[in-house]
Amino acid sequence: MARRERTTGLPRPRPRQGSHQERKVAGIAVTEQTTRIAILGGAAVLLVLVLGLLGWRWYDQNYRVPDKVILRVGEEQFTLKYYADRLFPYAQSQTGAGVSLGLAEQALVGVLEEEALVALIAREKGITVTEQDITNEIAAQLGVPAGGAGSSFDTLYRQRLKSLTMTDGNYRRQVEAQVYRTRLIEGYKAEMGETSEMVTLRAISVAAKEEADAILERIRGGEDMGTVAQTTSNDLTSRQKDGVLDPEPPRLYPESVQAAIEGKEAGPELFGPIEVAGNFWVFRLEKRDPNATPSDTQKNQLAELMLKDDLTAKRASVTIRRSLTASDITWAEKNAD
Repeated sequence: MARRERTTGLPRPRPRQGSHQERKVAGIAVTEQTTRIAILGGAAVLLVLVLGLLGWRWYDQNYRVPDKVILRVGEEQFTLKYYADRLFPYAQSQTGAGVSLGLAEQALVGVLEEEALVALIAREKGITVTEQDITNEIAAQLGVPAGGAGSSFDTLYRQRLKSLTMTDGNYRRQVEAQVYRTRLIEGYKAEMGETSEMVTLRAISVAAKEEADAILERIRGGEDMGTVAQTTSNDLTSRQKDGVLDPEPPRLYPESVQAAIEGKEAGPELFGPIEVAGNFWVFRLEKRDPNATPSDTQKNQLAELMLKDDLTAKRASVTIRRSLTASDITWAEKNAD
């Protein structure tokens, strides 16, 4: 007889709703493994961002910022790094003369601008400067002959670069500008020749206009101008010579004096009072010599005035753009020493 299976008749337990269902976020199952991967992935992304920011900051401070062009003069460009290299020695020379650091920082841009303009003018006049010319000028400034590795020149030049905290390329660029200016000045002196017009004035210099007016009336009234100069002029050098000044090219006098004597011959006519360097002059044209020989100092002064004229003309014809900001100056200060 077959054996029948017994059943208890009890209901089987049903699985709890959702006990074996996985949670999903954006269609992705959230498990312990995926959670761990997400945390690691987030950390990796954060690390990449941090490294990226650090890398960008390093690039910004070492390449992008230093290579920023802060001045353009025609085709010539000056970077912030070059400005920073020039700042330390220039600021030292200016602060020693009583100029504040802030004014020196702004003035340096003008110095670089003028150097570029001088080079443009010189090249237009056919003046060239070679690498050997630059080396020779550096050697002359160091007081030794130019030489290679291991020479006195090499040793002193390395010391000079270290003391100025400048790169070789930037220092040579600075010296190149100096050579251009020197040769341009020599060119102007050659243009003016050996002789030049010179005038001799007899002048009385006093501090107040009222005093000068009174002196003018005394001389017109018959008093000897030389005697008055001996007793009243505050120019101690000329008063010992009855007020007679050393012969001078007219161009070297202030414009007000130049205008007064322009086209005038030597004679008894009195001029003034005219303000000159904070004083008031009463003067007379004693002599006009069209073929006098100026001194080397006077030639250099006249050449500088000729350069000034050319700089004014060139500045008006060349595109100049400055873009030095306060943050640029801050960077330059930190990297100038």
